[in-house]
Amino acid sequence: MKEFIVNPINEGTVQDFLHQLEEILKLNEPVKITMKKYTQSSLPQKALLHIWVREYAAYHYKKSIKELSDSEQTNMKVTLKQRAYKEYGWDFLTKKVTNVETGISAHILESISGYDKGECYMFMEFMQDYCAAQGLILESSGEFKRLKDESMGQ
Repeated sequence: MKEFIVNPINEGTVQDFLHQLEEILKLNEPVKITMKKYTQSSLPQKALLHIWVREYAAYHYKKSIKELSDSEQTNMKVTLKQRAYKEYGWDFLTKKVTNVETGISAHILESISGYDKGECYMFMEFMQDYCAAQGLILESSGEFKRLKDESMGQ
């Protein structure tokens, strides 16, 4: 599976996409193409997500947020991404990497910074539900709350 971000201002991205599309079509096999407007997740959205990760890590490890180590926060972020992938199988949570010397490929977890606005929102919805099931309520605020209210028709 390939994913492209095509920016009309950058002719190289357009040409790369068109070249890859032509190559796929030459195979003369059915192909599924999904196109959507790309909007990067915002700083406030990512900031709230990271606050939630710290809150849940503190809850899980039974420590104050200030007592958490960087590795405990990182491990919690990895755990939450793995749980979301296991439950929903969202492709945006992983990316395929290949060792150019051996040709061996593997799927690794994608950085939160690579999530677009909708993907970040979906992951945050998962986090709220998952953490609530574990006994921790994560407060909606800012842009996330606005997006949530819009999706609920409020």
